[in-house]
Amino acid sequence: MRLLRRKRFWLFVATIAVITLISVLFLKGWFINLRSWLRTLGPWSIPMFIAVYVLMTLAGLPNALLMLGSGTLFGFSKGVLYASIADILGATACYVVGKTIARKQIKKWLAKNPKFLEIDKAIARKGWKIILLTRLSPVLPSSVLNYGFSCTKVKFRDYFIFTWIGMLPVIAFYVYLGSFGFRMMGREGSPQNLLLQLSGLLATVATAIYTTRVAKRALAQAEDAA
Repeated sequence: MRLLRRKRFWLFVATIAVITLISVLFLKGWFINLRSWLRTLGPWSIPMFIAVYVLMTLAGLPNALLMLGSGTLFGFSKGVLYASIADILGATACYVVGKTIARKQIKKWLAKNPKFLEIDKAIARKGWKIILLTRLSPVLPSSVLNYGFSCTKVKFRDYFIFTWIGMLPVIAFYVYLGSFGFRMMGREGSPQNLLLQLSGLLATVATAIYTTRVAKRALAQAEDAA
């Protein structure tokens, strides 16, 4: 039974890896055009990327594409750095907006989301742990969490620190896919190097799936305890 579970797990990992790789390659033209445009901006390319990311976060739009783009445009190390800065700035902006000008509207919106109401109860007992676990497990979109936490008793310090920590693995995952996809577009390296990169992709996907499972399990236990 255990062997069967492992086989299913790795089959699932391989399937996700192939799907994400195809998605990145499908967006090849878009990434190349964006890269060319950002290069024309010179030193303003990084602030522009961060500004677009923050605006999309405020608008509640999915930011996975921009995480992929960060890996494609800047490579893995710089991509993680710039995307994490942009992500925490966007999350902070949502928190401030939710605490001030849009508080009433957001509370009405959250009242229709039973999943967040369950999380809100758990926050009362295990505040920072819930922030961390919800960031690691995709139980709710980031936009719901960004605005939702602003209407709870979570302190800004805890929100900032554990949002940043919790989002780092997610950002690293998407940025790696973006940088890997760009290397594949250019067909860089020898067959041995390509095999090494594919192994890295599988390991990255496997780690992301495993982390998500563990976080979802821990979050469910925290909600039950609440």
